[in-house]
Amino acid sequence: MADETLERIASLHNTHADFDGVLAHYTGQIVTPLVHQRTVLECGCSTGVITEMIVGEVKELDVVEGSQIYADKVEERFHGQLRMFVSLFDEFEADKKYDIILFLGVLHHLETPAKTLKHLSRFLKDDGELLISVPNMTSLHRRLGVAMGVVEDVYATSERNTFFEQFGRFDKQRLEAVVQESGLTIKESFGFFLKPFPHSVMQDLELKQDVLDGLFQLGKEHSDLACQLFLRAQA
Repeated sequence: MADETLERIASLHNTHADFDGVLAHYTGQIVTPLVHQRTVLECGCSTGVITEMIVGEVKELDVVEGSQIYADKVEERFHGQLRMFVSLFDEFEADKKYDIILFLGVLHHLETPAKTLKHLSRFLKDDGELLISVPNMTSLHRRLGVAMGVVEDVYATSERNTFFEQFGRFDKQRLEAVVQESGLTIKESFGFFLKPFPHSVMQDLELKQDVLDGLFQLGKEHSDLACQLFLRAQA
């Protein structure tokens, strides 16, 4: 059953037309080699930016999405190439186990993230991995906001946080703590993509691909300033 809050967001937000889509693309670059010929569960597909990058790489792809609007759009685009389940993550019950579970750009939307991760990790194979990405609250653009006096601290609630009902405020240490609390073992943890300005400004700048590629690499070199965090965990 679809969630009303998620349906509201889905009716107003197109990831492909937002700077979220750029960040999703680079997240996809990280995960695509890791899912090659694997059985994968993608948790939350939005408009399918990452889905379109991995659907031809995986052995099998299942998607669980809380919005009927997003689910219908993605299922129509990739008909016959994936199985779609419309469900909240905590209510989802898989009928098989997976090599990889993707939890990309969704953990900060949850009120009880450790509980949800623990629930989903039940569906991992013995050697399976859960791949997670979240926004980093110590990002350069948030630090700039503090320096400008726009916000009080980097963990302050932004208009974007309010619109998307994002409960979580993660930095590297907080993310790792939640993952460990869920009973998972961390294999790798790093930041990526250096974003100097908020989404709206980055979108308006229309930066060329080589600049975006450079910002992606710089984020890896300066994880504490990167706008995204990535983590690989095993049950």
